[in-house]
Amino acid sequence: MGTAASRTDSGGAHRITRPHLFPTSRDAWLVLAERVVGDWAATLRTALLLVLAVAAAIMVIGIVFGAGPALATAILTLLAFLAGRDRGGSVHR
Repeated sequence: MGTAASRTDSGGAHRITRPHLFPTSRDAWLVLAERVVGDWAATLRTALLLVLAVAAAIMVIGIVFGAGPALATAILTLLAFLAGRDRGGSVHR
């Protein structure tokens, strides 16, 4: 009965929250895009547009040339984004 009383006192059912694989809100999508492109975009919306443009280009490459070149392009793009990120304490500022 102690458990039921504590649930009643807290104001309702308890939900276990699990991290989602995909963002659930518009702002979360913008933050995810910003994390992907890093300092390549000045604003969150620009970051989202950049991610969408790159994804569309990779899809076109996949349709025209096949999965191999599309995968290679995706890997090279990811490496380019990672190389261009701000490294915090880097001397290249």
